[in-house]
Amino acid sequence: MRTLDRILADAGWALAWLIGRSLRWEEEGREHLAAARASGRPILFVFWHNRLLHTCYRLSRERLVMMVSRSRDGDIIARVAHDQGIASVRGSSSRGGTAALRALARTMKDRGLCGGVTPDGPRGPRYALQPGSLLAARLAGALIVPVALGFSRKKVFASWDAFQLPWPFARARLLFGEPVSVPDDQDAAAFEQCRAGVERRLTALTQEADRPWH
Repeated sequence: MRTLDRILADAGWALAWLIGRSLRWEEEGREHLAAARASGRPILFVFWHNRLLHTCYRLSRERLVMMVSRSRDGDIIARVAHDQGIASVRGSSSRGGTAALRALARTMKDRGLCGGVTPDGPRGPRYALQPGSLLAARLAGALIVPVALGFSRKKVFASWDAFQLPWPFARARLLFGEPVSVPDDQDAAAFEQCRAGVERRLTALTQEADRPWH
């Protein structure tokens, strides 16, 4: 890893930690996470790429392993994740995807960790759920739990994902959605129906997380 990238990663973690500590957090839908845990099955969290920094900050307490792309940006994200106590496997839909999905599923099962995937990453399109997250859940025998995060005040960057960084001391709303089970069979129509359903749930949950603050 390049020295500059290492410095950027360490600075990113310090920023995430400082801002995360200052945020006024509230959570909704914890009963859905509890139901997923009660099933005894592994859990795979899915959340949009533009909110991953502080979603990971908050979910790090859940013992998380993330799938991170094999790119320079991925190197930085993986180091920031490591600093937050989050394990990572490297790969994406475009580079090393199948191997990474298998490694993610294996790590979830062997180490008893929750998985984390940004299903519209690493290149987009924004808010379009790619099928990799469902394949990982099927391989791990996991339930998918959608997660959305909204901020009362934030900076939105001019990136492909419109990355969001909350202002210090903003309010943060973290929402957990109902668990989803991926069909075990190889029926393509059923798989696509499930993929579209998870995308709709995550989109609706994100809209709820972004609802006006009072």
